[in-house]
Amino acid sequence: MKQNFTVRQGALEGVETFLAVASCRNFRRAAAELGVTPSAVSQAVRVLEARLGVALFTRTTRSVGLTEAGQRFFDRAAPAYAELAAAGEVARDLGQRPTGLLRLSVPRGVVPLILEPVIGSFAIAYPEIELEIAASEEMVDLAAGGFDAGIRFGQFIAPDMVAVRLTEPFPFLVVGSPDYLARRSRPERVTDLNRHACLRIRRSNGAIAHWSFIDGNERVEVAGR
Repeated sequence: MKQNFTVRQGALEGVETFLAVASCRNFRRAAAELGVTPSAVSQAVRVLEARLGVALFTRTTRSVGLTEAGQRFFDRAAPAYAELAAAGEVARDLGQRPTGLLRLSVPRGVVPLILEPVIGSFAIAYPEIELEIAASEEMVDLAAGGFDAGIRFGQFIAPDMVAVRLTEPFPFLVVGSPDYLARRSRPERVTDLNRHACLRIRRSNGAIAHWSFIDGNERVEVAGR
């Protein structure tokens, strides 16, 4: 059964400040370490204590110490916060230095035309990226298939995908075998193709793509039979 969870806002608010004060045993030194004012440190600690419902520090005019609750909180929070900081550094490092697995879905025909000429230089430029290329005529859904990117003809790009042009536009040609055209009347107009057996490609969403033409300034789509 699906359970509902609520993300508590500000769950970590004040923790870094608490850890700084607990380590320095001094509000002013903690403020200098964090680059904020002592009053901001005091306010952050008060808010944290109010949220937890317990005093974390014992304060005198000369010293700052941890209460029993504060010591237990420090013992658990310090390593956990260090792990969070380390996780942030790892994520930040990955964002600045390309690494990991890159999965591409491409038609077989584009491998020798587009990919093979650049694979060598790509591997030299990004040695920490493992490249996986799935070459198939099947128009798979990139997100559902777990792919990072794909190469598609323009008319087969889903509307919600981000597209980057890789080549200059090039036209398709309508061709037919001599035997077929001998048995059937040769099409004279674009609309004549609706009476012919046309090979069509299925899109990744399951729909069968039409043939698309530009007749003068008008876009014409042919379904074929």
